[in-house]
Amino acid sequence: MFTRRDKTTTEVVEEPLGSGKGHATPKRRDAERERRERVKGPSDPKLARKVDRQRAMSERRARNEGMMRGEERYLTTRDVGPRRRFIRDWIDTRFTAAELFLPSAVLILVVSMLGNAGRALSVLIWIALIPVIAVDSLIWTRKLRRQVGEKFPNEPRKGDTLYAFMRAMLVRRMRTPRAAVARRKLRG
Repeated sequence: MFTRRDKTTTEVVEEPLGSGKGHATPKRRDAERERRERVKGPSDPKLARKVDRQRAMSERRARNEGMMRGEERYLTTRDVGPRRRFIRDWIDTRFTAAELFLPSAVLILVVSMLGNAGRALSVLIWIALIPVIAVDSLIWTRKLRRQVGEKFPNEPRKGDTLYAFMRAMLVRRMRTPRAAVARRKLRG
């Protein structure tokens, strides 16, 4: 059936079926049945849901871990790019007064439950905290804008300040992606 003719002579050379594979070619119906079973998965619906859930969980876990490590392919669109990486690293090396916002908000909430005196104290804490955060943020925002402009002169910088401020407001442990650089040592 499968023959080839040698070009120099007229003799016919027989070649064995399936040469080089090490096994016979499966029948079409067997190959299709095997493919359908692989695609279909388990026949038990409960087991199929469990397998799907486990697969989805492992994919989600891999995405979350990749995002926390700062791998570009797992980051959200707002975090992608060298300019945003520079901003994240710039913010992560500094301590900002905005980091005090969330812990102080929890403190204010607890203190305000202590009656009239607690409510008055919580208002005083807000009055003291907001100007400190505002002044500190104005100072580091100007420095950051200047450095981003020097490092990325031809790129639009829309949204960079808000991105930096939102990252600065989070406690360092809560930042996503996780801080990749150490805080710099304070001088003095």
